[in-house]
Amino acid sequence: MGALSGDRFPATGLRMTSQALLLTPSHGRGGGIERYVETLEWAFAEQGVEYRRVDLSRSGPSAHARMLAQAREKIRASPRPTRLVLAHRALLPVAWLLAKGSAVCGISLVCHGNDVWGTRPLARRSLENRLMRGAGVRVVAVSSFTAGALADGCQASVLPPGLSRAWFDALVDESARARVQGSGVHLVTAFRLGQWRSKGLPELLAAVTALRRPDIRVTVCGTGEPAPELRRLVGQHPCCRLRPGVTDRELARQLADADLFVLATRTISGRNATGEGFGLVLLEAQVAGTPVVGPAFGGSHDAYVDGVTGVAPADETAESLAKVLDELLRDPGRLERMGKRAAEWARESFAPERYASRAVGRLL
Repeated sequence: MGALSGDRFPATGLRMTSQALLLTPSHGRGGGIERYVETLEWAFAEQGVEYRRVDLSRSGPSAHARMLAQAREKIRASPRPTRLVLAHRALLPVAWLLAKGSAVCGISLVCHGNDVWGTRPLARRSLENRLMRGAGVRVVAVSSFTAGALADGCQASVLPPGLSRAWFDALVDESARARVQGSGVHLVTAFRLGQWRSKGLPELLAAVTALRRPDIRVTVCGTGEPAPELRRLVGQHPCCRLRPGVTDRELARQLADADLFVLATRTISGRNATGEGFGLVLLEAQVAGTPVVGPAFGGSHDAYVDGVTGVAPADETAESLAKVLDELLRDPGRLERMGKRAAEWARESFAPERYASRAVGRLL
C-alpha cells in the first residue's frame, strides 16, 4: 500500500494547514455530483480553507495520467501540506500515486450511490476497495443508505449534500414570489436528460396518464441534449413539456412554482446500476417550498421527512406511483401544508452557515 499504510497522516490533517486539492470526475456535465462539488468549493471558501481543483477531462488511462500530472504540479506549487478530497472513488488510484509524495497529508473520499453498488471490472473494484481501507483514507458517504452499502468493506461517516449560500438564497427568493397562478396541477421533475429512463420518467408519465386528470401538467427540466427517444416519449404525452438547458435561476423558478416535485429514480444494482445516493434535487425543491415524492428505494429517504415534507411509493411501478400522486393531489390543503413544512425543515436542517463548518469537519 505504500504511503497509505503508514502513520504519517495526522488525525487533524488539513485543519493545521488549510490546504486542499479537490479531484472531481467531470466539470460542466451537470448532475448531483457536480452540484455537490460546487457546494464543497463554497464551504471551503466560507471556512477559509485554501483549495485548488483538478477535473478529469474524459475517461481512459490518458485522462487519468493528465489529471495526475496536473495535480502533482499544483501540490508542488504549494508550500504547505495538502489533503486530497476525491469526489468519486474512480479517482482513488490517482490519489494513491499522489499520496506517495511527502506533501500529501491524507485522502478524503466521497461516495455517492452508483459508484458503491454498481458493478465495475473485478480488478478495478478490488483495487479501489483495498485503497479505501488504507489508514490514510477517510471515507464519507452522502446518506446512511450509501454508508450501509459500504459497511462490508469499510466504515464511512455521513455528509449529505448541501447548498451553497448563493444557490440556497436563489431558491428561497423564488419561493417568496407569488406562485404562478394557472389552471390545474403542476408537477416538476429534474435530472440529467441522458438518464431519463433510469430517473423513472416513463413510469411518471404512465402514472399521470392512469389518473385520467386533464388538469395535470408535467415539466421535465434537465441538462444535456434530449435524445430523440426522449422527445418521442414527451411528444406522446400532451400533459408533458421538456425544458432542456435550464439555468439555475430558471430551475429555481420551476421548483418554486410547482405544486409537487417528483423524482422516480429506479434502484438497480449490477453492470448498469442506477439509483439515488441522496437525491439533491429533492432538497432543492423543499428549500423552494415544494413538497416532494421521492424514489421508492435508495438513499433519498434521508432527503425529506416521510409523511411531513414528502412521501415515496411502495415500489417502483407506475401503479404505486399513481396511487401516491392520487392521494396527494386529491387534498390540496395537505399539499400546501406539506410545502410549508418542507421549506421550514429544509432551510433549518441545511442552513448554509451550518453546513459549511460541517463539511470541513467531515472532510478535513
